[in-house]
Amino acid sequence: MLYIVLMILAGCLTAMQSPINAALSRTVGVLESSFISFACGALFLGLATLFFGRGQIWRVAETPSWQWVGGIFGAIMVLNTIIAVPRIGVLATAMAMIFGNLLMAAVIDNYGWFGLPVTPFGWPRLLGFVLVLVGLALVFRR
Repeated sequence: MLYIVLMILAGCLTAMQSPINAALSRTVGVLESSFISFACGALFLGLATLFFGRGQIWRVAETPSWQWVGGIFGAIMVLNTIIAVPRIGVLATAMAMIFGNLLMAAVIDNYGWFGLPVTPFGWPRLLGFVLVLVGLALVFRR
């Protein structure tokens, strides 16, 4: 239950992050606001790691290079939301992003990519996709 609550909180923060970054972009620019957002996040995480970290960050050189792209994907996500929010709104942006997230999550689960256990795609998951698409279509209706 704790993890569900944490992810609901993460979703709320993501919904707030998008319009905040979009507002920042009106003053400093799109790429610039993406950079500022990530720089502030990196500073926050750097301090948290310094004071609370218990891992072995110095072993990062031992990791495969493909494991470093998560930050790039996050930067692309932030940039895309900054571009989309002023044009289609926060709800439509979030729903489209959630659908993309669900789509890729289903592929990852189905094939067990990245060392995860295989969770086959079946009819219940397909129905979930259809319902999300219907919701997305309803949100885009004007």
